[in-house]
Amino acid sequence: MTDQPSGTSRAPRNDRRRGRTRNALIGAGQRLFAARSIDGVTIDDITVAADVAKGSFYNYFDGKESLGEAIVELVQGDCEHEIYAANIDVADPAARIARAMGAMVRYAGIHPERYRAMINLTRRRAEIAAPINRGLRHDIEAGLGCGSFHAISVEAGMLAVFAMISSAIDHLRTGGSDAQGVIREMGFMLLRSLGVVDGAALEAATAAAAEFGQPVQSSSPSAS
Repeated sequence: MTDQPSGTSRAPRNDRRRGRTRNALIGAGQRLFAARSIDGVTIDDITVAADVAKGSFYNYFDGKESLGEAIVELVQGDCEHEIYAANIDVADPAARIARAMGAMVRYAGIHPERYRAMINLTRRRAEIAAPINRGLRHDIEAGLGCGSFHAISVEAGMLAVFAMISSAIDHLRTGGSDAQGVIREMGFMLLRSLGVVDGAALEAATAAAAEFGQPVQSSSPSAS
């Protein structure tokens, strides 16, 4: 048997080291951007928080803006996955909207810094045409098509969803403690704003609250 080439065992270790460094930078960026605007954070702040040499930063990112873009992509991917998982076997548009709210409230409770960093970095832009919102657009269109939603445009319905979810999360972040009650009541109001009748709106919101409104343990955001 021939000896293993000397470089084959080192490459995975180098890859792991690079992965750890990149994750440390993303984690530090999440913490800092959750607390401040991107203009209020410097490269020095990020590298000190990550315990990474400043010169190493540029091996991974062109600047703090590209780090911010990576964080937004990461968190939006998380959010897409959470909503997909919540609605994988659910067909009713009203239930899907209520459960999406519940999933987002729960995610923000588990990963507050990660979620807040995304909000600060995107400056609450309502990018209706963004790929992440394709599923929401489909649900609003489906609700209008089947008659569950009434008297609202697709775009206005999407804006209502953005606003209600953001308000629910902000309320819980700034002192509200009853996540189950918030998901139920805000979910009900959201569905009513989309034209869902009282009984169906209350049923969907109550079911979502029961599943997603249980207390969660907050955790420090990871970069994985």
